[in-house]
Amino acid sequence: MVEYKAPKREYEFILREVLDIEKELAGYENYEEATWDMIEMIADQYDEIAREYWLSSNAEGDTVGATFDSGKVTISPGMKEAAKVVIESGLSSLFGHKKYGGMEFPNVINTYTDELCCSTNMSLGTLMGLTKGGYHCLHNYGSEELKDIYLPKFLNGEYFATMCLTEAHCGTDLGLIRTKAVPENEAFRVSGQKIFITAGEHDLSDNIIHLVLAKLPDAPPGAKGISLFLVPKILVNDDGSLGDRNGVNCVSIEEKMGVHGSPTCVLSFEDSLGYLVGEPHKGLEAMFSMMNNERIAVGMQGLGVAEISYQNALLYAKDRLQGRDLKGAKKPSEEADPLLVHPDIRRMLLRAKALIDSSRMLSAWTALAIDRSVKDPDENIRRANNDLVELMTPIIKSILTDYGVEISSEMLQIFGGHGYIREYGMEQFYRDARIAPIWEGTNGIQAMDLAGRKMPQGMGRLLRRFFHPALAFIEVNRGDENLKEFVIPFEKALKGLQKTSMFMAQKGLSNPYEIGAAASDYMKQFGLVSMGYMWLLMLKTAFLKQDEDDFYKNKIIIGRFFFERILPETLSRAIAIGTGSKTMMSLPDDGFESANKFSGKA
Repeated sequence: MVEYKAPKREYEFILREVLDIEKELAGYENYEEATWDMIEMIADQYDEIAREYWLSSNAEGDTVGATFDSGKVTISPGMKEAAKVVIESGLSSLFGHKKYGGMEFPNVINTYTDELCCSTNMSLGTLMGLTKGGYHCLHNYGSEELKDIYLPKFLNGEYFATMCLTEAHCGTDLGLIRTKAVPENEAFRVSGQKIFITAGEHDLSDNIIHLVLAKLPDAPPGAKGISLFLVPKILVNDDGSLGDRNGVNCVSIEEKMGVHGSPTCVLSFEDSLGYLVGEPHKGLEAMFSMMNNERIAVGMQGLGVAEISYQNALLYAKDRLQGRDLKGAKKPSEEADPLLVHPDIRRMLLRAKALIDSSRMLSAWTALAIDRSVKDPDENIRRANNDLVELMTPIIKSILTDYGVEISSEMLQIFGGHGYIREYGMEQFYRDARIAPIWEGTNGIQAMDLAGRKMPQGMGRLLRRFFHPALAFIEVNRGDENLKEFVIPFEKALKGLQKTSMFMAQKGLSNPYEIGAAASDYMKQFGLVSMGYMWLLMLKTAFLKQDEDDFYKNKIIIGRFFFERILPETLSRAIAIGTGSKTMMSLPDDGFESANKFSGKA
């Protein structure tokens, strides 16, 4: 039986003690209600719903799954009830603007709620989470008329949203899309087929609003000719009531490795009525505002699955009796000692805990930057934080999801053979986690975005948004006796990252293969250095309070493990990058084949 407890104390430490969000957000427009008392109340409400409804329906969603029949998709009963409870509680409107019926809570609180949802039911979190991205996109790029019609419905749960990009012949290379949009009066007729559409059809909401990439008749070739259209499943009348069914049909749903509760659909748009979002031929700009929102959300999926995997592996390691402590029996009265006495079990658990803690801190730190980029009255502060968010988005998406897969696999390993058995729930976590490094741009694409776009952008301006505060922290805390053992290796790792960045920038000017060959290692190096900085921020607070209770003492031990055992991995990444692209690109294409014939030599 899978168990889960919301990491409330962890978030209190990060949000209230390390980041001091009450002070940071004070004075921001419409954030007046975001007091710690209110945050605790919402956290408790989310926790209760997540454990009672979301977690209890997670296994059902996996085994029953979403079912398809004659164009209709049915969500499993337990998941449907869980979604209903969230909507009726009003929590689906937590982060929407007050103008449209939302509570307008800070983005930094979203890290907590997203993690809870993804820990307890990743399929349902995916189904409902896309609507947040749709809201964000439409709010930023939609006409006032479209916003007035659809945004309140997104917030009250009557309408869900999707994003429709991929076609059978094109995934990453969206310039190849064939879906067309033909003008008709003040609207458009959209025709084409989209695949891999999460939540493209279901019975959770009255209407589904599809945000569809398509090309106008006068579109220039390639990605510069893509426009974005809002295409409702059911047309909306002038008075806001639902009208006729639009020409949108679900052809089939995919049989997947995991997230069975969330339908992945093939959608056919047949002369569907749609409305332009943003400017013609600038659809990617609008869609990427949704995708960047979703990339951070997908990172939270990696974190959420890692946390629940860790919690259950820890319970098993405490309870399962196997072997004896290497220094002698810890429980002589028992026939064996708990798994937790064994160093290798502790290694796996400590690695998971150190990565989870720093991932959580990194996501909250970045979310606070999102709030500053939107709400701060100083334009320079808004711009600086927007740069930081641009830089950190691919890192959060890639690093948190890669470690989500690693941790769910390692935690399954702690169960031994029982982890491979369905009734223990661990194999579902691994299967569910595996999609996250693929969703919203594969992690290889995220690495290329970081190395090929974000690194050189503005002559390194985005990099400086991270490097400068990290270097400033080093200078301020270099003489701190408590932090010295951590500041010294971090400074070495940070300067190593700066050196790698300069090396890649220089090499990439003459040979683009150098960027492509180094990108994934650079992502890992940057991610680990970012986590190291997050650990320094947490450790500074923990040392100040270490005499108050064991929570802080334990945090220091976990942080020490990160600096001793995990941060040194940046060295191997830097060495790999330094070898360049020559060997990688020298193997001929047929050299990749496995030789399947004997040589015939005597």
